[in-house]
Amino acid sequence: MSPVHTLSRVVRLTGIASVLLVTAISCGSDDDGTGDGGAAAPAATAAPAAPAATAAPAAPTESAPADDSGSSSDCDPLRVSDESDTDILELHLFRSTGAYTTTRALSWPPLDQTYAEKDGILEGTQETVPSALIESVEWSNDRSSATFVVNSDAKFGDGKPITAHDFVYTFKRAIDSAGSYIPLLLPFVDIDSSDLIEVVDDRTFTVNANRPTALLERFLTFQVFAPIDKELAEANSTEEDPWAFDYFVDHNNSSGPYTLTDWDRATGELVLDVNPGFPGEVNNCGVIIKNIPDAEQRVQLLQNGELDVIMGVPSRLIPTLEADPNITVYRAPSSRLSYLYMNRAFEPLDNKLVRQAISWAVPYEALLENIMYGYAQPAGTLVTSPMETYQGDAAGVYSFDLDKAREAFEASGVEPFSIELGVQQSQTQMQQAAVLIQDNLRQIGIDLVINILPDGEYQDLRNNRGMPMAFHQWFSWGDDPFYQMTFLGGCGSFVNFADGCNERLDEVVSEGKFETDKARRAELSLEAQQIMVDEASRVYLWSADWVIATQAGITGVKKDFSSVPRLEALGRNG
Repeated sequence: MSPVHTLSRVVRLTGIASVLLVTAISCGSDDDGTGDGGAAAPAATAAPAAPAATAAPAAPTESAPADDSGSSSDCDPLRVSDESDTDILELHLFRSTGAYTTTRALSWPPLDQTYAEKDGILEGTQETVPSALIESVEWSNDRSSATFVVNSDAKFGDGKPITAHDFVYTFKRAIDSAGSYIPLLLPFVDIDSSDLIEVVDDRTFTVNANRPTALLERFLTFQVFAPIDKELAEANSTEEDPWAFDYFVDHNNSSGPYTLTDWDRATGELVLDVNPGFPGEVNNCGVIIKNIPDAEQRVQLLQNGELDVIMGVPSRLIPTLEADPNITVYRAPSSRLSYLYMNRAFEPLDNKLVRQAISWAVPYEALLENIMYGYAQPAGTLVTSPMETYQGDAAGVYSFDLDKAREAFEASGVEPFSIELGVQQSQTQMQQAAVLIQDNLRQIGIDLVINILPDGEYQDLRNNRGMPMAFHQWFSWGDDPFYQMTFLGGCGSFVNFADGCNERLDEVVSEGKFETDKARRAELSLEAQQIMVDEASRVYLWSADWVIATQAGITGVKKDFSSVPRLEALGRNG
């Protein structure tokens, strides 16, 4: 049994909550402080089992013969490198950051966004539209249900027409399979049964939520709701694996703009050719995804022309790229959050005034300038400053003020003390941040002992609430404040590492995640932010910018709700 298949079975045994904790919370593993060494996810952001008898060990899709789709045989494919490799292709399991980029290129959801250019980036707006696979969508008056008509020109990579049956099969699989992580998302849109998604005819299907919600349209732009070939899945299902997860770990019949024609497991290189059955626009004639784990090597290969596009650029390397006339750096504010949590199970962190003192003593601006090199935004709270409904001034978010820190510490009645801060060994930026924080806490009577731990030990301690203070990074697909607060701040949430519980915060968030009135959502969000500032369970350090670097002639950089790179939009000038 191959390693990936073994991993599949481990994931299924450990369960959804453990996978969410270990993988969904992380967004990379370079030294940019953007991850805990795991994968990105819709809660962000894997793994699965042995193939059916018909499965081949490699994963390329068998494509239909090329047609006049616009691709050209004398056109060079784009050479792209993400911040991690592609581990698996299965849509409904957590996977690596690089895998999400690959599967986004192979899998097309029912909705997309409209886009507006800002600083050279095509940024998604709040407005959704039918994707290339959908001819039309009709919403109910309260927008709690929709009827989709599939584009008659939409085909899978093998030339088979995509039907309503494939879309509905995908929803039912996502909801009903014990292996899928998608049920973590569905409470936010109040879909509690796969019976709420129905086939009307071969080209028409309906999606119905139990009530109007703020996030249904947004969620339907996520790649996890792209159609899976029902006929292929059923042919590769087994009694043990009725939804063919094992098969789709390393197989894909593309519904998106590309087909996977080669996957070199030894090097991690993937070759994506244009899918002739994709009815949407593709601005290039294919993509080669190269696995370059080292960020400095990625930068070097971009500068010498061996790569066209790179992701996962550490902040310390961005100035070098910006100074290169042959390179264009695209950056945009992001809600990707880095923070330091304080576990109140450890004294004296159970004292709110101590936590507030620590929050006042952190040099936020120095962290942005010296650790993130200016390529990040203030975080504020779990509702980060780039996120809709952020109201930092009204909420009274913390700034660096040693006088207020000393005042709060004195009012706490706690004597000077020592306490440990856990730091992940692979995260050099967080180690540097820890030193800056340590220097300032010392000035108010707190001796911060920095404990640099191997990644595995660090994650075990964090998951088991074994550290009084530690860093955490998180990114949520969709950029929704209530989605983010539910996971990170909810009472009893597995990723609420501060272990705090504020019942009023839970009430506010519970109401807000279903509220559709924008003004009321803003009111609820402000109250939640005020509660988080008062509770001071976390020190909100920064929100790292979204960054993609390209050769100067590359166009079409696009950022959607998920922030996963959109390869089909990329092209070359001329």
